Amino acid sequence: MFNRNSLAFTPGQLLAAAVAAGLAALLAFAVAPTPPRLGAATTGDLALAEAVREAAGSDGYRALSVALVDNGVIRTAGVGDTGGPVPRPVDASTPFEIGSVPKAFTGMILADMAARDGLDPRSPVPGLKDSITYEELTSHRSGLPRLPGGMGMLARAIAANYSHGNPYGGQDVSDVREAAGSAGLSGRGEVSYSNLGVAVLGNALAERAGLPYPELLKRRVLEPLGMKATTTSIPATGRAHGYTEAGHEADPWVGTGFLPAGIGVWSTSADLARLAAAMLTGSAPGADAATPRFTQDQTRRVGYGWFTTKTKKGQVTWHNGGTGGFSAYVGFDRDGKRGVVVLGNTDKGVDHVGLRLLGHDAPEPSPSPQALIAIAGTLLLPLGAALTVWEPATRRKPTRNRPQLDRLGVVNTTATAVLLLWAAWLIGAWGALPTALFILATAATAAGTALTLTRWRDLPTARQPGRRLPALFGLLVNLAIGTALLLAT
Repeated sequence: MFNRNSLAFTPGQLLAAAVAAGLAALLAFAVAPTPPRLGAATTGDLALAEAVREAAGSDGYRALSVALVDNGVIRTAGVGDTGGPVPRPVDASTPFEIGSVPKAFTGMILADMAARDGLDPRSPVPGLKDSITYEELTSHRSGLPRLPGGMGMLARAIAANYSHGNPYGGQDVSDVREAAGSAGLSGRGEVSYSNLGVAVLGNALAERAGLPYPELLKRRVLEPLGMKATTTSIPATGRAHGYTEAGHEADPWVGTGFLPAGIGVWSTSADLARLAAAMLTGSAPGADAATPRFTQDQTRRVGYGWFTTKTKKGQVTWHNGGTGGFSAYVGFDRDGKRGVVVLGNTDKGVDHVGLRLLGHDAPEPSPSPQALIAIAGTLLLPLGAALTVWEPATRRKPTRNRPQLDRLGVVNTTATAVLLLWAAWLIGAWGALPTALFILATAATAAGTALTLTRWRDLPTARQPGRRLPALFGLLVNLAIGTALLLAT
């Protein structure tokens, strides 16, 4: 048996640990997150498809659907597959969720209503406090926060992070207006990206026109451009399925109040190519929305929804989008007479792919502070699981801070370790870290647990009567966390 005065283990204990580690490693290998990579499937223009693969690389993407407008000629290509129950190659007609790209549509509606209906963009939006104007909302200068405040939105965002679900569920037009009315303004006059602000704008424009926003969008932008595949509902068939960089499938985002900001809008690269081509020629309804009007920083200006960025080779006007499982980019270079659409079905950004296809330099995006925190957490969770079970496995004489081992303690530490591994699997940044870390940590956790369980028959239920209640409470906490994780998956 275990020698309390040394860290030596018997051959039987070591064999049990080895068997447990091997079985756990096999199980972990079978269920480990599988970060997406571009498959071999290719459709459309082969030369463009090759250029897309070169610009994007393979890591972090499952599929990319691309359209390139060059001197009025549109070429399209698809690489990778849709995912979902029956994956199929993507092409120019495959619907993707396009995230915030429709913020540019909303800006175009404002510009069109200003040109055709006499709406003054500098006038205050009816019903909003502090005389916030239409122009301030579309240029992200209203001072409204990025998202509504309050515990409800925070809880939805946290839950969506764990479940890869929809953080905008249940947010209708009245919720958006109420959130804007209760929000404090900060940095008014400075460009500060706001989903809430553009949602308020689109809903206000719809109210002024006497139409629901989807109908307003259809009449003002989609129908004039012949964009028949762009829709504000989830396509019934043929759509791409969204994934995180760790390989988990993500739910579509839906929230009727945030439709003008891009929540719940789907399109295809072929449809968006019509938009890019019309913006290049200035023939799109509300094309003046792309005119830069306000300065964000030394390289970026904003118009009505559209951003314009200076590069070493000129200027690119663009808007991007990102949801829980999709990324999108629409941009055009008027001087180069080129436009591009890039749609991806993972949450890895595609801006640099679009810029490269336009002929502009674009470095790989640097990890954000949030991404670095996620990477650190991914390292700590599996390491914590292994350490949690190895401490009791190697415990020798009891001390004041390390009491004698008992069965309740073993159950508690084992449950904690399993939950840590589960959380690592669920929310880990496995697109940036090798999944071998998860497999090794699972094997180490199983080995440590096995070493402890070899002593099970010799352990009391609870060595100290006063430890029963805290141990039982710990078990209940672990059960509650486990239930939450189960619901999240």
